[in-house]
Amino acid sequence: MNSKLENVVTPKLTQPETKVDKNAKNFAASWYIAMHSNALGKQPKAIELFGQPLVAWRNQNGHPVIMERYCSHMGASLAIGKVVEGCIQCPFHHWRFDSSGECVAIPDVERIPPRARQATYVTAERYGYIWIWYGSQTPLFSLPEFPAAEDQKHNYMLLRFTNNTKTTARRVIENPYDHYHITALHQIKVSGPLKLTLLNDQYLIQQNDLPIQKDAWFGVSIEFPINKYIGKLGPLVQALGIDAKSFMMRVDGWPSGHIATGFVDGEERFKIMDCIIPVAENETISEVFVTVKKTGKFWLDIVYYLVFGLRSKSGATQDVPVFNTIKPDGGGAYVKYDLGVLKFREFYQSWVDKVEK
Repeated sequence: MNSKLENVVTPKLTQPETKVDKNAKNFAASWYIAMHSNALGKQPKAIELFGQPLVAWRNQNGHPVIMERYCSHMGASLAIGKVVEGCIQCPFHHWRFDSSGECVAIPDVERIPPRARQATYVTAERYGYIWIWYGSQTPLFSLPEFPAAEDQKHNYMLLRFTNNTKTTARRVIENPYDHYHITALHQIKVSGPLKLTLLNDQYLIQQNDLPIQKDAWFGVSIEFPINKYIGKLGPLVQALGIDAKSFMMRVDGWPSGHIATGFVDGEERFKIMDCIIPVAENETISEVFVTVKKTGKFWLDIVYYLVFGLRSKSGATQDVPVFNTIKPDGGGAYVKYDLGVLKFREFYQSWVDKVEK
């Protein structure tokens, strides 16, 4: 997989015509998941993202459109309107807006007011999700590449789940770089300290499989010193004669998500894409797509699905009570184990600063 933009197949986009939001809530410029693809049919749907009331609908080509919810005429909700001839029609006076947000028809009116338009976002559809670009008129990087969910999905067992949290987007996104909480909160048994390595430019130069372009990438690797298989299923795995000697996880991140790849004894066993839906400043939904690599042996695949698939889901669930009660701007007494989080926060802030005002 090549991360260069010219070699990436980019999904069709719905381009915006107007600016939206002023980034008062410190969201990073990035691609975000807006909703599951199957949640948007022929009828408009009210959604909330970035603390804003929006409406999602599909145009005549089936492409998703996301725009401000309330009509620029009298403020009626377009979410209770309908799609007519590829445009969304306001239920109140039947004004119609196209996918760029421009008003294209008003009954019995020839001259359309210049202010008759809706702010829109760039959207794309991939991996079973509708994505939305936030922060600038055009995307600053392409969607992440996740072949395990597309052309390579026949090689993987798939699992999706969602977690709702009452905290900021950054708190959720930075979690994989807080490697010390893995042994503390999740009680993963290890034989020594975890080792987190920041993946620098030299590593980047040597690799051609990054899921995101260079300037939007933040990477770490975490080595787990283990003398038996991690987790409660360890005794079962050991009894089956497939005990692990080493475990390493590589995390390839971008400002609004990451792909974590797990290696057991040097062989890839799973990939997890974890992205967010930023509903409001302190309301963030995690969308997790777990792919567990098949071995060709049915019984062994079941074991690995339990160990890496369902174990990932239960582990993520453990984070939710902490997120729901954490002080978003709390803390400040840091130690050496916090290097990954602190470096990611610098990276994240650089993308907050890229948001057009």
